[in-house]
Amino acid sequence: MAILGPTGIGPLRDDVAEARVLGLVAVRAGTAVDWLNAACGDEARSAILAHPAFPRAVAQLVGQISALYSGNRLLNRVLSDRGRNMFGLMVLYLDALPPAEGGGLTAARIVALCTSTGLCSRGRAKAMLALMRWGGYLTSAEPAEDRRVKPLMPQEKLVALQHQRWRLVFDAGSAFDPELARLAPRLADPAFTRVLAVTLGEAFLSGFRPVSAAPELLDLVDRDGGLMVLLALFTAESAREEPPSIANLSRRFHLSRAHVLDLLRLSEERGLVERGARGTGCLSPLGRDAVERFFSSIFAVMSGAARVAEARLLSA
Repeated sequence: MAILGPTGIGPLRDDVAEARVLGLVAVRAGTAVDWLNAACGDEARSAILAHPAFPRAVAQLVGQISALYSGNRLLNRVLSDRGRNMFGLMVLYLDALPPAEGGGLTAARIVALCTSTGLCSRGRAKAMLALMRWGGYLTSAEPAEDRRVKPLMPQEKLVALQHQRWRLVFDAGSAFDPELARLAPRLADPAFTRVLAVTLGEAFLSGFRPVSAAPELLDLVDRDGGLMVLLALFTAESAREEPPSIANLSRRFHLSRAHVLDLLRLSEERGLVERGARGTGCLSPLGRDAVERFFSSIFAVMSGAARVAEARLLSA
């Protein structure tokens, strides 16, 4: 697993926070490598892909994610779909990580974490924090002893949204992974979900990205609605329905028709979508395979992280 090094970090008001974040990136990345190699290696993902229940599980998860998605033009201008999801995870990660290990949620720490991992720039991180506060996802916490530190606290709205996404993976993956089925009830335990947030955060800090299993999707997952458009085609095909129209995709994901068309053209150039003279077209065999490989990686990391989180909780 590649470890992403610091990129373009400038001075922060909280210099101690910056140093701690940069230190924990290296430490946490090393912590996750062993369990990631076991849980998310080629052999583990191949076993998931070969399981008879996997096609039904991935179709279920893709459909639920599409239904859950709530595009927002303002948010889209700040971060991509993937970036927003990972930003939320990083917020919960810092909130759950003990202060002695560099944790504690502050604006300075989340900005340093985002820039050090390449998730987004300082400006975009600050804009996301402002939007999350405005939207009721974040609020100020009790002042710290050091008055220079301005702690933040995730609101239940953010916690519930992140947990809902995890629950979808657990529920769908339970069809082929006995461990996800066994550990699914643990999501009701706040102690478990806090450790799970730290464990998944470690995976991200190590350089783990689900898209590494499907490099054909690389540019698309970082564009507004790029993955969602492919998932809509995947869902329609799985349900044996007609592909959604360009106008439908535009309305559903709050994208302009020109942007949807551009995504489809890029997907066609990559061999992911087969299009005729008009309309959206359908996923190619390569496109469907890439989506399945992407989600096999998501199932794998969630299963591995959940097992590690349970072990850590029991040994605490």
